[in-house]
Amino acid sequence: MAGMNHARTCRTMSIPGLLALLLGCVSCQSPQPAPAPAPDEAPLVMPDEAVQGRVVSVNPALRYVVMDFPVRLFPALDQRLSIYRDGQKVGEVRVTGPILGTAAAGDIVAGQAALGDEVRGD
Repeated sequence: MAGMNHARTCRTMSIPGLLALLLGCVSCQSPQPAPAPAPDEAPLVMPDEAVQGRVVSVNPALRYVVMDFPVRLFPALDQRLSIYRDGQKVGEVRVTGPILGTAAAGDIVAGQAALGDEVRGD
């Protein structure tokens, strides 16, 4: 019987000891960082819809250029565009037409233009 009491005592002592060990381990864990709050609104991403093209032909004597543009962004007739070379503004052009496909003609109204210059609406 003494052996039976010893087994029962060990069993009852091990349950409280096991609980104390588990509770101690849970309280010793490092706190988890709180999740970042969800933003009220998602950031608004807008496509760049500025007209931008390249000078593909220049007639300096008659002061006109032919410009090429992407299909999705095309200038309007009589729209004024700035001419840039190496990031510096060097002139202005007014879209006069004709417009054929992705190409448009325009009159140089200020400054100068050279083959490969960038044209864009500012």
